[in-house]
Amino acid sequence: MNILFLCTDNYTRSVIAEFCAKNYLRLNHITDITIASAGIRASSDISSYSDLHFQVMRDMDIDVSEFKRTPFGEKSFEEYDFIIGMSELHREFVRKEYNQDIYLFNEVYKRQNTPVNIGAPDEEGFDQKMRGLIEYFNNAIPVVIKNIKAYQN
Repeated sequence: MNILFLCTDNYTRSVIAEFCAKNYLRLNHITDITIASAGIRASSDISSYSDLHFQVMRDMDIDVSEFKRTPFGEKSFEEYDFIIGMSELHREFVRKEYNQDIYLFNEVYKRQNTPVNIGAPDEEGFDQKMRGLIEYFNNAIPVVIKNIKAYQN
């Protein structure tokens, strides 16, 4: 099974989900699932974005060395069995551009139609929010994988 996490710039949310999932699969010796991430604007300028999430994941012994930004496109529907967006923006983009439906992360995780968001790096408490987001994904991944397998059956 091939799973793709989708966000806007393919730099924060989808990347965190990707590497938390890859780490979970590695630790649990699960080899029949591949994970990737992409962005609807993966060629955008990210020079002002925080890279705190990479350091936090490295501190958690999550290998992020294979990070690369990947643009989302028509080919994604051929390559991936399950595409998971982070917010309604991503679902609407996919509907409008490709006339396809995707799941939202929280929909797969908690059966809730709610977004996964992170504030701007200049917001007060951003470091804690980022650490919380990584913990959120890391804790959610086992349930997400289990629920995806249930959707597939």
